Amino acid sequence: MANKRRSIEELKGIDAVVERLRDFIRLIYVTGAEVARHIGVRDSTLYSWLQGESRPSRPERITAFLNSIPAESGSGVAPTGYEYREYKNWGDIPKPRRCPFCKRAKGEVRKVKGGYQGLCPNCGATGPKRESYEEALRAWNGKVI
Repeated sequence: MANKRRSIEELKGIDAVVERLRDFIRLIYVTGAEVARHIGVRDSTLYSWLQGESRPSRPERITAFLNSIPAESGSGVAPTGYEYREYKNWGDIPKPRRCPFCKRAKGEVRKVKGGYQGLCPNCGATGPKRESYEEALRAWNGKVI
């Protein structure tokens, strides 16, 4: 199959689809290999797209995959597709989960003006403000309130 020349608008559209895919993988708790399997490509191909080494020849497969993921309604900070799981310590007390954005630090719930709010000490991401500590903790953990 010969490479066809694409217009600048087509290339920008493909780059936007790849960026959307990059955000999906970064925010959702799945690996690139799992996404590649769902799209129907090799994981090395997917990683070359994500690193900008190449562009997909059929970006509509990526768009179809991303559009097939059900959207969640709610005001928590959980990315789309995250299944809520309550984290508890040995005393059966709920605790904040890792930041859904950087995935490096455990979140903290802090008192702020007007209530409480989840916060990542590493990247500074914040959750929605809530009136009580428990509500802010549930929102940070992705539970729809």
